[in-house]
Amino acid sequence: MPLYEFRCSCCGPFDLHRTMQEDSSIAHCPGCAELAQRRYSVGAQPVPNGALRDAGRVERSRVDRARGGEPVVTGPPLGRRLHGLGGHRH
Repeated sequence: MPLYEFRCSCCGPFDLHRTMQEDSSIAHCPGCAELAQRRYSVGAQPVPNGALRDAGRVERSRVDRARGGEPVVTGPPLGRRLHGLGGHRH
């Protein structure tokens, strides 16, 4: 259920969980029962910069895990190895 922010002229801001069908621009304040107007705001998301600016979600999550101390294994891709081919033959 979405969380909506309202502002009462007497009590100040408060949040209400409402269904999308109950979504309206007014609600009753839980403190004083006055009508309150719904506040519209934009969610803040950090803007990546530096080397991760153009990285995808997977690359960012890998870096976040490594920064958090979780071991991150990077290596050759998994697959079937051909036996008998030891090293490069040019």
